Amino acid sequence: MSLRDTSGRKRDVITSDDPLGKDVVDPEGRFIGVVEKVLIDPKTLDLMGIDIDKGFFKKGHSLGKSYVSHVTPYAVFLSVQVAYELKGKLVFDKDGRELGAVVDVTLIGGKNNVREIIVKRGFFGKKITIPHEYIKMKGENVILNLTEEKIVSLQQEVTKSP
Repeated sequence: MSLRDTSGRKRDVITSDDPLGKDVVDPEGRFIGVVEKVLIDPKTLDLMGIDIDKGFFKKGHSLGKSYVSHVTPYAVFLSVQVAYELKGKLVFDKDGRELGAVVDVTLIGGKNNVREIIVKRGFFGKKITIPHEYIKMKGENVILNLTEEKIVSLQQEVTKSP
């Protein structure tokens, strides 16, 4: 759809309904969910962000407009990875040993910056808190820059301190 602006130039526009139901894709091409709502500031009418539906049993996200790279007729593309998408990913130490899966992510002040991840070891296993400085890489899996032994000893030090 196109409209003419106040100077008479034709401009392409989309309606607030156009993104609804469209796939949301992160910068690495992974499907995040679908657009459930478009968030608009009632005073300025500026786009504030989008709400994402992740499916029946999954909690959705609200993302600010700075996360959105561009909107096409088929999908909404994000400019950054969403930190909460680390949940469920497998975690490996620097030697390649699997430690468990991410069950929770703590962010720094409500931003998209990871403070720490909580990893559960096995079905009945203990949870381990891993600060962001020990995360080497985040992608399909999470790779740490420490060995399993070092992580376990750091965790024991934390639980011993008053």
